[in-house]
Amino acid sequence: MNTSHEQSRRERGQEHSQGRLVREQGLITSCALDVIQTVAQQRGRPLQPRDRMALKLLTPRNAALMVKGDKRHLGCRQVSFEILTDDPGLGSYRLVPVGVHVLNPETQWWSDEYGIGRFLWNLYLGEEPVDGMHRILERLFKLPGQDLGPAQTHMEVLGQEHDIQASVRPDLDLYIRRHKGSIETSLRRLHRSGGLCRASELGLDTQGQGRLALVFGKSRRYAVSFAVERA
Repeated sequence: MNTSHEQSRRERGQEHSQGRLVREQGLITSCALDVIQTVAQQRGRPLQPRDRMALKLLTPRNAALMVKGDKRHLGCRQVSFEILTDDPGLGSYRLVPVGVHVLNPETQWWSDEYGIGRFLWNLYLGEEPVDGMHRILERLFKLPGQDLGPAQTHMEVLGQEHDIQASVRPDLDLYIRRHKGSIETSLRRLHRSGGLCRASELGLDTQGQGRLALVFGKSRRYAVSFAVERA
């Protein structure tokens, strides 16, 4: 009995010194909220809404939480990209995100400014940026795989990586690797996908900025509104 107890104590001590990978949604979410709240307190102003949203959407599939002693290390990878459209007769446009909207049954649409004009999404662990962009497009635009091929949609990751590392507080470190990319498609193709709507038809409050919106999610609960600018 004493031998077993001693072995268990040694194992706990080894785990304490080497760290352990945590894949519990509750702990990952708690760390993300700690980051959001602490940064707001330290800076006197909150993170950009798109960064808050990205942190809130972290899951064991797209984030790694390492606990070592009393210190937590939260890391993830993200891809930000812009969408360019080109249609015969319509010309070339850039879709600039201006709002994130979540459908709440009680309050209806909740809206927040999205930050600078690029889409920002979390990559799955081990997922390449181009693969992640394909997955995101499929969910956003309901486009089947064959419509995302090079002949239809030009996708490019620009080879730029931006590492963000911060000691948020003594017991929490944050690591983010962000990739940049671009997507070329057409407004007609997005319209055929069924995920493209007029913001006014959805009752979204975009303060006059967003004309169109992409609606997605299992129950079509999320939307990104965007302005349409001449490219």
